[in-house]
Amino acid sequence: MKHIFTFIIALVAMSSLVAVIRTVDNNIPSIGQFTTVMAAHNASADGDSIYVYPSLLSYGNINTSKRLTVIGGGVNPANPALTTTKLTGYIESAGGTNSRFIGLDSAGINSNYTASYSNCVFNNNVAALASGSTFTDCLFKGNTSVGNGSTSVLNVMFTGCTFLGGSFQINLYSLASSVFYNCVFDSNDNHLYFPQPNATAAFYNSVFLNSGTGSHTLAYSSNVATASIVFTNCVLENMNGMYANFNYQYSIFEGSSASITGPGNQQGVNLATVMQDINGGDYHLVAGSPAIGAGQYGEDIGIYGGPTPFDDLWYLTFLASITDFDSPPIVDQSGNLQLHIEAQAGN
Repeated sequence: MKHIFTFIIALVAMSSLVAVIRTVDNNIPSIGQFTTVMAAHNASADGDSIYVYPSLLSYGNINTSKRLTVIGGGVNPANPALTTTKLTGYIESAGGTNSRFIGLDSAGINSNYTASYSNCVFNNNVAALASGSTFTDCLFKGNTSVGNGSTSVLNVMFTGCTFLGGSFQINLYSLASSVFYNCVFDSNDNHLYFPQPNATAAFYNSVFLNSGTGSHTLAYSSNVATASIVFTNCVLENMNGMYANFNYQYSIFEGSSASITGPGNQQGVNLATVMQDINGGDYHLVAGSPAIGAGQYGEDIGIYGGPTPFDDLWYLTFLASITDFDSPPIVDQSGNLQLHIEAQAGN
């Protein structure tokens, strides 16, 4: 009997270690267990997941004090009419450290504790203020800052991200370091800005483009001279602000500049010979591209080269989302309405 009792206690202990998935849906009628995210949060424990269904109504904010995984439906920029999960994820205390936020249509955030964000769209400014934070396959529509100059913020990583907004797309502060892999920077203004001296960042397999008809600048600030910036396997459209103290290697430049020094660089290249349609958003390499096999270790230059190639379906998440919806505005003689719906989950 003693052995049986011990066995039962062990089973109870093991069951408490199993993460729970909770669902939230504020649509009417709701198919979720909860209609608000904070109600699901309050019922959750460390390690649990919360699935938040797409809705026309915003879910507001989730200010988590627990280590959770929060998953929304994703955002497809090519089909903005599709319903998204409008939810902004924050961490309000150390208890929420290492939470994950996936597939959210988010406002701007101040990321004060280490967290990971993937497949998210940020519609306003983002401040990465915690060491070890990661952003994967995200779209940034406002300014993005790494650090604030008063605390040490190290090893913030951006992978497969697209930066579209902001007069200064990336603000790099002192006491902070960041790495950008396979990212797109599209602006007709300033790509990089240094509010303080001694900024540190590295860019691998990324592209820097001019989204408009005006000139764009790679970097701008009186603190440029003290910045330690590395560009490897990158493609850079003709621009101003090419500084000699930057480290350029195995990169392709549309223009030419005496400031560009380093091994393996190609200057004065017509980008039409490099990519399909660089200003139309197609960054795949054309046949015979000078970027093929020309990287630091023989890999391709550009966002599809290196160990973390850009994901064309980055907006898909673990929670199934509608990728195509079509409904003709007529019914047949029997009163039936023909619908075509396609959904997909995962990357």
